[in-house]
This record gives sequence, C-alpha cells and structure tokens, in this order.
Amino acid sequence: MPENIRKDANIQGALHVDGYLTNYSEAYMQDPNVFISPTCASNIPVAKESDKYVRYPRGYFWRDEAEVRPLGGRPAQVGYKVDSGIYLAEEWALEHTIDDRQRANTDAPIRLDENGTRLLTGKQMIRQDRIWATKFFKTGVWTRDVAGGADFTQFDNAASNPIATIDQWKEVMAENTGFMPNTLILGSEVKKALRSNPDVRDAIKYTGIGVADNAKLAELFDIENVRVARSVYNTALEGATDSIQFIVNKSAMLLCYIAPNPGLDTPTAIARFSWTGLIPGATNQFGGVISRGRDDRAYSDWLHSRNAFDMQAVSTDLGIFFSAAVQAFSN
Repeated sequence: MPENIRKDANIQGALHVDGYLTNYSEAYMQDPNVFISPTCASNIPVAKESDKYVRYPRGYFWRDEAEVRPLGGRPAQVGYKVDSGIYLAEEWALEHTIDDRQRANTDAPIRLDENGTRLLTGKQMIRQDRIWATKFFKTGVWTRDVAGGADFTQFDNAASNPIATIDQWKEVMAENTGFMPNTLILGSEVKKALRSNPDVRDAIKYTGIGVADNAKLAELFDIENVRVARSVYNTALEGATDSIQFIVNKSAMLLCYIAPNPGLDTPTAIARFSWTGLIPGATNQFGGVISRGRDDRAYSDWLHSRNAFDMQAVSTDLGIFFSAAVQAFSN
C-alpha cells in the first residue's frame, strides 16, 4: 500500500474516538415479573420482629353436633380450641457505593444510581425466590405429596391427561379443606411439556389464542393464578466461571391456595410476614426499601437495600406438591 494512503487512513481514524453508544447497552437484568415470591405468598404486614398468630383447628368448626333439645333440657354444648404459630422476621441487607471518582469519570449512557438500585433490588428478589423455593417447592412440606409416574402420568407422556389430573387433586383439596386451590406454580420444563401435551393442545385448538400461555392454562385448569418459575441465579463466586441456573425445580409444580387479601380467620398456604414496623414503604414486600446517603470520609455515596420478612407454610393442607411432573431434564 502506498505510503500516502496509509497516512490518509491514519488521519481518518484519528477523526473519531470510540465512545459509548447512548441508545444501546447490554445488561442481563431480570424482569421483575419472573420472580414468583411476590405473588405466591399472602403478604401480611407486621409491626414487630417476632409475634404469635392465632390458629383455629378446623375440625372443631366442621362437625355436625346439633341435636334436638329435650323439653326442659339444655342444648348440646360445643366448643373449640385455639392454637398459635410464631413468625420471626429476619432483616436482609446489601450496600452499593459510588465513589466520587466514578461520578467524575463516567460517560453516558452509564447510569450509576439507576444501575446501583437495580443491582440491589435484583439481588434481594433472587434471595427471596431462593428462600421461597427452598422452603415450599419440595417434598415433606405439604400434607400431600404426589409423584409423577407413581400417582399420575407425567405430562411429557403423550398418554397423560393434565386437565383431568389437576382437576382430580383440586377436588381432593376442596374436599379436605373446603377451599379450592387458586394458584398453580410450574417449573419451566412442566410449562414446556404442557404447551405440547396432546390433551392440552386439543382443548385449545379452537380458541382464539391457540397457544397454551399462562392465561389459557389458567382458563383450562380453572385456576386464577398460573405462574411459571423462571427466575435464575449465578451459583459461582465472583471471579469464577459463571454457573447460572433456574432457582426453582424445573420438573415440579405446586398447587395451592394463596389468600389474596389475608386477614382475621383467613387460611393461606404461604404467608409472608413483612416487618413494616422496621422498614416502612410500599415496596417493602417486593424488593426491599432503597435508602441513600453520603459517606464524606470515603468520598462516596452509598445505596442500601433492606428487607425484613419471614415466609412460612401456614396451612400445609392447602398445598399439594407434584414432584417429577415431567421426566428429569438436564442442560
């Protein structure tokens, strides 16, 4: 290449200094809607770190003990017992700092405060979903555990009938508790199997949607709230190779009753006791309250995310866990 052309190319290259695009950036930040803990537990604001709540054994209220009163006699006497449960709210907290040098040296479109807030909120929601999955999405928690292949035909088997299976266990819960389940949480592989299941596809083929999305599955199963557990987290320590996986068991599902407006005399499968007495704020139950301040000795601003709660399986007979709803799947 002639020398003068090389010089012209160098001059042309010097006219542009690479900078950040202001209309695009890449960031793997999870959509808040993929997290299941905010909608798959009844939120109960509490004023204290620990307290008792009243539990009434249901059998006392469901017996038929009315008798004809004899002349001059007293009516048959009935009564009930009172039990109690205890919650203990723990505080989970994270801090993120922004040094003055970062603020002075950061170019658009990097948004230090917005990124810090999303970082802290996302981590809090991952923690909550992990607690939810560890405590509730497994065998040994609920009054009834059923297993695919033993108690029902797995949904990735063409001979299965998911609608009839779910209807069967809905009726079992209704007969034993008086409450019809209103929430179904699906592992990701269970959702995939239902979308291609012949029984499900045949049931929706003449509908306007024609695809087994969550709303259509809710309609088919006559369940108000169908959620698919798709939140993920990185199991690797910082500096190690990323190891990202779904938080919730992909091959299982949970059928339960979650009280939408919990109050006195309200059973619910899962209760979340949010310690708003420590941390007030509208977002306390969903991703923590973000506070901010200044540390002049460190020449930095700080962001804090704080969240205080306890999640419990309150009414264990209002949940049915389906293990191995589909065959085990590995990446």
